[in-house]
Amino acid sequence: MRGSGRLVAMFGMLFLLAGCRSPWIQCTIVNHEDAPVSLVEVNYPGGSFGVQTIAAGASYHYRFHSLSTDTLSLSFTDAARQSHTATGPELKQKQEGSLGIDIQPGNRVTWTPALTSGH
Repeated sequence: MRGSGRLVAMFGMLFLLAGCRSPWIQCTIVNHEDAPVSLVEVNYPGGSFGVQTIAAGASYHYRFHSLSTDTLSLSFTDAARQSHTATGPELKQKQEGSLGIDIQPGNRVTWTPALTSGH
């Protein structure tokens, strides 16, 4: 009886853990410029993240939670030391999926969200 009680408790914990899943957004920033960009920062609902430099043709990956509803923004400095800011799409709380941010030649930024409502 005692062993079966532990087994039931263990399966109960596994069931609960399997049902608990946080909605993540996997973000990839790609630098399509011919030179590195620096001081790259993404502001999203509930936080921000950044990286010192993304080399020409390179990418940077980061995973985050959207903690509220607000608009995304990206700021970076180009090789000529000019600052740029781009406004992106609106994120809603608990969305999940992927978000592509491409820094195109001429410092143009394109956004590719593939998001769904989280649980």
